[in-house]
Amino acid sequence: MTRDLAPEILIAQAQPPANQTIFTTQTPAVPNDTDGVPYELGLKFQSSRAGQITAIRYWKAASETGSHVGRIWSSTGTILASVNFTGETASGWQQAALSTPVNIQANTTYVVTVNTNGFFAVTYNGALTNSVVNGDLRTVADNNNGVYGNSGTFPTNSYQNSNYFRDIVFVASSTPPQSSNAISIENQKPGTTNWRITNQAYDEIAGYAGATSVNKGGSLAIKVSLAQPGQFTIDVYRLGYYGGSGGRLVLSSGALNGITQRACRVTNRTTRLVECNWSTSYTLAVGSDWTSGLYIAKLTDSRTGKQSQVWFVVRDDSSTSDILFQSSFNTFLAYSNFGPVGSRYSLYPFNSTNQQRAVKVSYDRPFSETTTETGEFNTLLRWEYNMMRWLESQGYNVSYVTNVDVHSNSQLLLKHKVFLSVGHDEYWSKEQRDYVEQARDAGVNLAFFSANTAYWRVRFENSTINGQPNRVMVCYKQAATASEPTDKFRSQLNNRPESALLGVMYVGDEDVVYAGFDFVVKNSSDPYYANTGLNDNDRLSRLVGFEWDRINANASPNGLVILGESQFPGAASDLDATDLEGFPANTDPRIAHAVRYTAPSGAKVFSTGSIQWMWGLDSDGVDGPREDNRAKQIAVNVFASMGARPVTPSANIIVP
Repeated sequence: MTRDLAPEILIAQAQPPANQTIFTTQTPAVPNDTDGVPYELGLKFQSSRAGQITAIRYWKAASETGSHVGRIWSSTGTILASVNFTGETASGWQQAALSTPVNIQANTTYVVTVNTNGFFAVTYNGALTNSVVNGDLRTVADNNNGVYGNSGTFPTNSYQNSNYFRDIVFVASSTPPQSSNAISIENQKPGTTNWRITNQAYDEIAGYAGATSVNKGGSLAIKVSLAQPGQFTIDVYRLGYYGGSGGRLVLSSGALNGITQRACRVTNRTTRLVECNWSTSYTLAVGSDWTSGLYIAKLTDSRTGKQSQVWFVVRDDSSTSDILFQSSFNTFLAYSNFGPVGSRYSLYPFNSTNQQRAVKVSYDRPFSETTTETGEFNTLLRWEYNMMRWLESQGYNVSYVTNVDVHSNSQLLLKHKVFLSVGHDEYWSKEQRDYVEQARDAGVNLAFFSANTAYWRVRFENSTINGQPNRVMVCYKQAATASEPTDKFRSQLNNRPESALLGVMYVGDEDVVYAGFDFVVKNSSDPYYANTGLNDNDRLSRLVGFEWDRINANASPNGLVILGESQFPGAASDLDATDLEGFPANTDPRIAHAVRYTAPSGAKVFSTGSIQWMWGLDSDGVDGPREDNRAKQIAVNVFASMGARPVTPSANIIVP
């Protein structure tokens, strides 16, 4: 009996008490100090476990009078809770219960403060230089603890790491920290590099999907045409990290009989809309156990061995993942010029027949840039692939959607902590812009690892060949109609500059996909630079480009913090002056900014101001690798501040 009971006794003794505080028997060395000024005095702390703060405590000086308010803040100054102290005693520990407990995350910095009206208790001379640890709680030893500021404001100053005896009452969660999620489990499966194209098709084989995305457990039509009838195969891969191989084979179709589909045609000569009315070659049954992600259906013509790809996203409509990754299918479509010879049109003159661009483009045709070849600007594999690889290598809890999904569902973002835009996310509908702003105003955090984002406003129409909704994207790039102007969001008629949402907006580009210039650090004391070792004016090599954003003084959110200020090495005259629309006169288009701000809802918004910043996280396939552990630490800090943490972080990463 004794042997059986002993382990239980040890386990019981190892459990933390129901209520925990940072300080127990400690007392202030100077119990009644003053310099005649009212202050907000505080303490930075963390917990090794998630849980709830139920009350705030502070040590009252004997000569202190007046009212006192306790506050809990995030590490960046967002107030999370406050309480008025009542029934105070003359001196010593005072405690006030929160009407609603505050949930806190493990290993995350918070600040507890209580104002003072003139007198305070304190221990000077480095009292908080080292961590004070009790149970799950610990003070932060960052050489800047024991903080003070003006009464009622977020304190950031520190003097001698002094202890002003501010404290909390904490109850740890009974739920153990998360050690895995769908993404970390998925990436333990064997991977392969066979998803890559090694024998690029020209016109031998091509295909497209009947939708940009499909929910797990659903089905997806894949439509394929061969230059000569014969057999072909479809191999479906999920993109991920998978130990560095980048993909996992999910399904192989075996040999399929292929046909030469009817020619795609211009269904509207005025708008130059090209649509392909192809029959379904294969119906992909998506398993209910498939993990949300970026997927490739690799098409191989058995006769020639030529290969092409069909891109699509598998959604998980029941997911409440920390991060919702939006794939920029609208941009892929805008630049695609697939069509019959003599009638190849995109939304751009440079790759349209006779330099005559379309104003309507259809998802009912293959993407013309389904390739992994260098020099292609607007593909799933240029920027999104690298961001996805890094996120999944770190075990972030992430799920995936496309622009069309965000456009179609006003509630989609509200189930997640972070909305993530990546790379070249140029084309947004009004609905998409509305829903992202509404999510921000409801407290959803926004991370823009992208540039030239939400630049063109588009609208969607039904397919003219089968009536399917949201298959035709319209962008006149001018105010063709006053009611739905498909022009720049910053245009006078739309009057919604991107900077009002992102904090920055597009200003310049250098059309060399693997070029770029250095990211230059600014405000290195900001929490987003914690544990990087970076100082002001330090550089991260070639992370800015090929398009970049900057602050717009005409429309900046309140509280904007500049984190990077980088300069294109060429002359301003080398850049397109029309990109300065909406900026104040004399704005320098060579400057790129990375910024952050906190919305009134408490939502955090971060923008890299660069399309290719994520190459600092993962540069697989990038000409001139530029991975940097300091960039990775910045990204971890950003996501941690938004409530998203990796479960398999790299060994040299510190998770706040």
